[in-house]
Amino acid sequence: MKKIRNVKQLSQFILVAILFAFTLVSCKKDDAGNSSDSASTTIKITDAPIDDISVTGAFVTITDIKVDGQSIQGFNKTTIDLMAYQNGTTKTIGTFNLAGKTYSNVTFVLDFDKDAAGNAPGCYVLRTGNIKHQLQSNSNIITISKSFSLVAAASNTIVADFDLRKMIKYQPGVPTDRYDFVTVAEMQNDIRIVVENKTGTVSGTLTDNISASGKVVAYVYQKGTFNRAIEMSGQGTSNVQFSNAVNSSSVAANGFYQLHFLESGLYEVHFASYKDTNADGEYELMGTLIVTGAGGLDLLNLNVAANVNLTVNASVTAVLP
Repeated sequence: MKKIRNVKQLSQFILVAILFAFTLVSCKKDDAGNSSDSASTTIKITDAPIDDISVTGAFVTITDIKVDGQSIQGFNKTTIDLMAYQNGTTKTIGTFNLAGKTYSNVTFVLDFDKDAAGNAPGCYVLRTGNIKHQLQSNSNIITISKSFSLVAAASNTIVADFDLRKMIKYQPGVPTDRYDFVTVAEMQNDIRIVVENKTGTVSGTLTDNISASGKVVAYVYQKGTFNRAIEMSGQGTSNVQFSNAVNSSSVAANGFYQLHFLESGLYEVHFASYKDTNADGEYELMGTLIVTGAGGLDLLNLNVAANVNLTVNASVTAVLP
């Protein structure tokens, strides 16, 4: 009887051990499955306009894109004319399988010397007459700190907004090299990373029978961050005006403007007047415009929601030098 009892206990022990091992393996499989769930992620590039009527193209060559320091597998060296993708239009540079989790930064590695076809230069401004001016900076590695989440087993879209107006500086008196990138420290703040389906748009028409501007630019700021004296003065090493604007848009001849890829929140819109006073192809800042929102709309308190286009029409009443 004792022998039978021992055999029975041994059988029960073996059965428990097998069940425990099976459970352990199952948990490991589940954990592995959770950690390897990929998020299909499309990466797009867009641009804000540059304030120079003689510039016909601005080409940037990207050799590598990293998220949290890890290179994105499947990305190939790409050259993009940023000026071709403004006012909400985007260039899709690929769809990649990334881990579904929260990330803290994105890095772009540029090639200043060679484009994707192996031609020189890799980054440059193209001026009227097909003249190339190479763009360089103190480093070719730009890391943008930005927390964003990718959803596993879903389609995600990330937009990188390269703000040419802030990224490129004009160098007067150097006819063979009139342009360069600003410093990398500045460029890190000149590229925005947003999740597309979490952004909205502000657009509308500006009626201007007052300013006689050669060009008007709409600047959008997070509510409470606009300081006129500071924004009209050149900021940083490269003396960039309106440097704290989230985005900007040239106002078209018919008065239409559009500000895209704004994350949900409160914003304010300001308009600035420019003229080419010395016929050098460069616009000079004349002042800001005093405007009145249609229907009493407060342009200093605009609530932008995801996937919504907020219409903001306004009229110019005066120019503030």
